[in-house]
Amino acid sequence: MAIFEKIILVSALFSISLSGSPLPIKRSGDLLGILTSKGQAWLEVKEDNGFTHRYLSPWQGGSPTNGGGFEPKMIDQIDDLVVGNRVSLSWYWDGHLRVQKIKVIKPLLKNGVFAGYLLEKGDNWFDARTETGKVPWRFYARWVGGVPEDGGRYDTRKFDFLAEADPNLPIRFSWTYDFRPRINEFIDEGEDEDAFVPFYEGKKLSKPYLSNPSPSAPNFNPFDQTKPAGNPFDTVTPPASNPFDQAKPGGNPFDSVDKPEKPSPPVNPFDSTPPPAPTKNPFDDAVLPGNPFDTLEKPNP
Repeated sequence: MAIFEKIILVSALFSISLSGSPLPIKRSGDLLGILTSKGQAWLEVKEDNGFTHRYLSPWQGGSPTNGGGFEPKMIDQIDDLVVGNRVSLSWYWDGHLRVQKIKVIKPLLKNGVFAGYLLEKGDNWFDARTETGKVPWRFYARWVGGVPEDGGRYDTRKFDFLAEADPNLPIRFSWTYDFRPRINEFIDEGEDEDAFVPFYEGKKLSKPYLSNPSPSAPNFNPFDQTKPAGNPFDTVTPPASNPFDQAKPGGNPFDSVDKPEKPSPPVNPFDSTPPPAPTKNPFDDAVLPGNPFDTLEKPNP
């Protein structure tokens, strides 16, 4: 029964569209994506959801025979854009998809280390999404040799591994930004990019894959385009001081209890009696008799 209801609904919608009452569509919007190509008055953007659409410059005036044409200001802005960059685009619909406003999104830094996963590859570029924010970016090979007339070209030798690359495997590489993001070297899992290497030896980064990539400093990925929120507890205003520090220590609580008065020690009753006078020797007051012989009369010589 549900199948027949779906058939009836689709038939009704199709009939409405044929009867001159088109289904409602979105008339304007904003999007983020990668600028994949451009012309004099148009550009194509691959949205982050994977769909690619072409957007024309706004039209002003009447028909071309009456002086109408593409908006010159937008023509100049499109001419300054560099293909391969991420862009923020505002658009509207007037029978065609039109560019209302466009802005290039540059990485927060000029160089660094990218950790993420492969999405798509071309002849001289590949798309990879960030590991944390899952934002797609396009990286180009470095240009060598000057202008194309003098033999200038993309150095795609580092892209050899992309022929058999597995999108499910993470990759980590160093990059720089000059007009558009460019890849420098793929980083081996066991390689420490912060280790000291003499300038005369250079640095060899060979393996393209990592089993468990972990982006090195800086702590945030500049391609995520979002400032790290940091620790949410850091945003809480710390208390001015420890509330227990503000209270004066009360000391020993038992010290605040009124102490009973200590009774004075009992008085020794013998301490209040004056000591007896020492007993005198009765013989000390008696007059000692003299020599009994001193009383005898001495004979006259």
